[in-house]
Amino acid sequence: MSKQVIEQKLAELMDLVPECEGLIAADPSGKVIIGQTLTDMNHSKIAKACTQILNDSNVLGNDIKKGIIKNTTIELEEGFAVLVGSKKLVLVALAGVDGRASLGLLKRNLTSISKL
Repeated sequence: MSKQVIEQKLAELMDLVPECEGLIAADPSGKVIIGQTLTDMNHSKIAKACTQILNDSNVLGNDIKKGIIKNTTIELEEGFAVLVGSKKLVLVALAGVDGRASLGLLKRNLTSISKL
């Protein structure tokens, strides 16, 4: 999938979910393909951390014989991070505490984008 297609899909998702504070796409090694956040954030650092979470979760899934991770939502003190991984792409959505009701919508759209 081209960077332009990913950028367009993420922009559409950002418009669709007003509570979304940021979207990042990275390759499986954590190298940022595109990142857009409402505030200045270190997209590279976030992508690498999220990639590590997905990789560690895959180890857990394999150890307990349940397979690889499909997605995860992390609840933080002041918001959420939704992570979706595929063999070619890691997608991250960030939302504040007001974004709780939109987490399913973010997850569904990120999953759809990851399958393109």
